[in-house]
Amino acid sequence: MSLLISIPHYMSIYIGIPLYTFGFLGNLINITVLFSKRNNPCTFLLIYASIIDCFVLNIGLLPRIQAVGFNTDSTLMNLPWCKIRSYGLRVTSLTSIHIVSLMSIERFFVSCRTAHWRDMSNLKWIRCVAFLITFVFVFESLPFLILTEILRSATSISCTPMYNAIFARYASFFGIPAFYGVIPLSIMIIMSILIYYKLRTRTHLRKAQRSLTLIILVRIIIVLVSCGPYAVYFIYSAIVMLTVSGKSSERIAIENCILGVVSTFLYVTYSPSFFIYYSISSSYRKQVLYVLRYVYKRRRNAIQPA
Repeated sequence: MSLLISIPHYMSIYIGIPLYTFGFLGNLINITVLFSKRNNPCTFLLIYASIIDCFVLNIGLLPRIQAVGFNTDSTLMNLPWCKIRSYGLRVTSLTSIHIVSLMSIERFFVSCRTAHWRDMSNLKWIRCVAFLITFVFVFESLPFLILTEILRSATSISCTPMYNAIFARYASFFGIPAFYGVIPLSIMIIMSILIYYKLRTRTHLRKAQRSLTLIILVRIIIVLVSCGPYAVYFIYSAIVMLTVSGKSSERIAIENCILGVVSTFLYVTYSPSFFIYYSISSSYRKQVLYVLRYVYKRRRNAIQPA
């Protein structure tokens, strides 16, 4: 196995498996622990993001581990699953990233001094926007469901919609760079700067609100670090598409290796939320311990059959 092939292979095993295991279990714990406080706008977004992240990890990362790490790609043997995975991964991964953007906007409203802006952080408004974001990507991603096919050649086989030249240009020039990079990351950066400025001047915010704000800021940093390289790669691909007429086999191998690395690294966005919440929020740690004690006591008090 050449070095350019082995790097994505070992990354999918030694980084992908821990990301999936701890990410999926962590998101389930988030949903369980935070569900009792779902009427808080920010907590609702945290729960909603954890639910979406569970789908991302199971639709996206788990099949990737099987395909790249263990050479068992089920999407190449089943066209309906090929289409569903391509479509579902697009919808859920983009929804999760933009929900984090919505979290940053909600935290900005909370940090404002003016009551009018603080009133914008209400559960009804936040729910409507969160569901609207989901519906937008449900419809925007339909070409991934319709166009995705299993393509076979003499040397390779792939599950992709990129055989369509018009769609490939849309995805490379706008669909991926804009929705994974420019739009959500710009919102997060601007909101983070504004929130940081307001937190310095609003020292009277309650401890719980300050903890939630810090949690969102850390999540934003992780999204910037993990989604940034993925968006930059496709911006590079769009530029190359315009300027380079042909590629050598060595260059194609290097680009495929880079794509494999940034694609695995992208899932860092969807995995570490539990560890962020647990390390920052003391109230969240207490809730986790309470749930664990409750489960332990129920198991001990369960009536065992004779």
